[in-house]
Amino acid sequence: MARVSLILPLAPNSSPCPDRIRRLREGLDGVGYEVEALAVSDSRTVEGMADARGTWRSLSARIPGLAASAVIGLMEARGDLLVVLDPERGYSPDDICRALEPLANGEADVVVARRGGGGGVRGRLRDLAGAMIRPWLGASGLRPGLVAMTRSQARAAEGDFSPVGSLFALELLLRTGGRRLEVPIAGESPGRPGWLTLDEIRHLKRLADDRHGNLSRLIQFCLVGASGMVVDLGSYALFQWVFARTRLAQLSTPLLRGPLDLAAAGALAILLGLTWNFSLNRRLTFNYARGGSLIHQYVSYSLSNALGIALSFALRLLLPRHFSFFQQHKLAAALVGIVAATGISFSMSRWVVFRHDSVAPESTGRDADAILVETSPAP
Repeated sequence: MARVSLILPLAPNSSPCPDRIRRLREGLDGVGYEVEALAVSDSRTVEGMADARGTWRSLSARIPGLAASAVIGLMEARGDLLVVLDPERGYSPDDICRALEPLANGEADVVVARRGGGGGVRGRLRDLAGAMIRPWLGASGLRPGLVAMTRSQARAAEGDFSPVGSLFALELLLRTGGRRLEVPIAGESPGRPGWLTLDEIRHLKRLADDRHGNLSRLIQFCLVGASGMVVDLGSYALFQWVFARTRLAQLSTPLLRGPLDLAAAGALAILLGLTWNFSLNRRLTFNYARGGSLIHQYVSYSLSNALGIALSFALRLLLPRHFSFFQQHKLAAALVGIVAATGISFSMSRWVVFRHDSVAPESTGRDADAILVETSPAP
């Protein structure tokens, strides 16, 4: 039968369990597979890595996170069929055999093991979420703990891997192609905590950016804009309340002839919203551009979005002047201005302020040598 590589990415401060790995190897040996085991850690995991004694081969990655460890294991594995599994999820040899069978029979190129969602309302909600995720991901959850694939499939995706976090299954599933199959196995997984960590959110963002490009960034830009809208409208309402009690309420703007207190409130609110959106977009949406000059980017961001700002500002003043509805609902006029300016702002931000060629390339770790630290001698 085919040779199988068992790849075990290790969480920080954990170490491989010889008895568990030996049990997995013996179970697969018993059905005819030839097995090698690879325990892969990052620099934060050192205990127990040196004492392999023929049970496993030890690898270490420069980049922290289970995803980088899983990728190193795939690149260094020698088997025809590769299995990446979370050693803390309690998978049995039978579970692995169920995942390997479709690969060995040529029925699939990538297989994901799925445990039951459990009973009760929580289990039904998990099953419903899984049904929504499956067509997009090829799996019923964000943290499947066992993924198997052919060696050729892993090699075909080698240049695309860009691991940063702990969601190793997502890294493997979204970077690889081929025929997908989800195989149910018995029991409910103990799993990891349900809340996504910061590293996992970063990982999801990178995967979305790499897979969907500008569409992903537009969605992030709109989410940032939504938060900026809260800042903008909230401060606009506050400044209106403050300035309405000053002499500004009795004066008019020179050109548009709107109330000066409304103009001052709008200008300050737009400035706060602009600064908020710039900061989050630089940090999150276009995070590859963080190496550029902060002052230069802020100035160019402000100037390049001048058209959108002017449009938003004009609509705040002109709509209340010409429409009674907006006279009674000035925040609605501000909302119209914000929405109208979004398309202009995104285009200028993406292709003028935060363009890729304006900053040094981001290190992605796609070269396996860049994330591999050392390999122990093969047993």
